[in-house]
Amino acid sequence: MLRVKRLSPDAVLPTVAHRGEDIGYDLYSSEDLTIPGRGAAGVHTGIAIEFVPVAGGMVKTRSGLAKKRLMCNAGVIDAGYRGEVIVLLENLGDAPYAISQGDKIAQLLEHPFLAGEVVEGELSEAARGAKGFGSSG
Repeated sequence: MLRVKRLSPDAVLPTVAHRGEDIGYDLYSSEDLTIPGRGAAGVHTGIAIEFVPVAGGMVKTRSGLAKKRLMCNAGVIDAGYRGEVIVLLENLGDAPYAISQGDKIAQLLEHPFLAGEVVEGELSEAARGAKGFGSSG
């Protein structure tokens, strides 16, 4: 369950377009703004969130905006964060991109709380080993 607090009267609550099929929630802008070509901006959603049971969130690019070269960056929301969700969007295109209040701007994916203790020591063997980028062909 996603618990949401509206921080702005213009905020649109997150939605799920295809319940039972979509893995995330659509996030909406609570403001009008223009992101310059080759520029970036933090876009306010006007909401704060809490996952129940405890989980974190990952904010990801919407495929429709990726086609327009608008990408979401810095998208991790820790489980204990209760402030406004602000989506950092980067315009990779040359032309300015206008966002209106109520526009879908990103996807919010729930992520289980997995971070645990860090222990220094030797690592177990694995088939991949230290092979990095391109190691699977």
